[in-house]
Amino acid sequence: MSLQVLLGAAFAAATMMAACAAFVPPRRQLSARVRPYAALSRSRLGTGYADVSVVALTRVDDRSPFIRVVGPVVQRVADGVGQLVDAADGPTMANRLRQAGFEDTSPDQYRLRQLAGACGGLAIGVALGILLFGTPGWTLLLAVLFGFPGSTLHRNRVQKAIDLRRSAMRSEVSTVAQLLAVHIRSGHGPVDAVRGVCSLGRGPVIEELRDALGWIGAGTSPQRAYDKLADATAEPAAGRLYRLLSSSARSGGDIARPLLAIADELRSERRDELARMAVKRRTAMLAPLLLLIAPVMVIFVGAALPALVLGTGQ
Repeated sequence: MSLQVLLGAAFAAATMMAACAAFVPPRRQLSARVRPYAALSRSRLGTGYADVSVVALTRVDDRSPFIRVVGPVVQRVADGVGQLVDAADGPTMANRLRQAGFEDTSPDQYRLRQLAGACGGLAIGVALGILLFGTPGWTLLLAVLFGFPGSTLHRNRVQKAIDLRRSAMRSEVSTVAQLLAVHIRSGHGPVDAVRGVCSLGRGPVIEELRDALGWIGAGTSPQRAYDKLADATAEPAAGRLYRLLSSSARSGGDIARPLLAIADELRSERRDELARMAVKRRTAMLAPLLLLIAPVMVIFVGAALPALVLGTGQ
């Protein structure tokens, strides 16, 4: 079958699809019309969705018919590419995106971006192979060499964002623990202390505590909210703080002293970590100097050796 026949068939199919969508638009299902009222009523009664936004549940699919037909196929291809590059299921990927601070990005959107990066890398490799070599072997090799880094571009971006966020949380969690201890010593309860600190502060730990307050306000128990937060966070130091808040919600009692102890311990660990980092950076600064000075010294010493050993300079 020739290329002209394939293009003609594809053009005819697209024309018929557009005509059908224009003259016979798809009917909206009754469930999509009833879902907003049912979800809002259930949430007001307290038997609805505690940890999920009602707006997300009542979103109407207003995509075009072409996107609704082609979208699942492209999404299936993106899921296959994502499983080859980054083997993680939907909940795990959603948690990693949340840890990176990309709450607005869904796992499906992340997979589509991975597919776009892979296609872009393949296109660059094919173009370079055709322009530089013009042989199928070199073109395929360049396509693979450029396609794999393109597919891992977004994964590396997410991992870098997670590392930066963890570093910020390690610096922030001791201060948050101290502020919580001050609020509790002044007579506030654990939940009120968290609410007071969140109303004044900013940062990744504060954002996670705000999420826990949102779950508590939606009907989740404080213990379950803090346990969920401790399991989902990317920083173990913040997880220790959340587990302490969870234990206080379960058993009660004054937790100001344990909070101060955690703050002091985390500050000491952070101080040791910064000292080790400073030593590593000083060592890394010496390496270029040694690489530049050592060859020059060897050349000077080596140039004088024949004269000293053989006496050729006299």
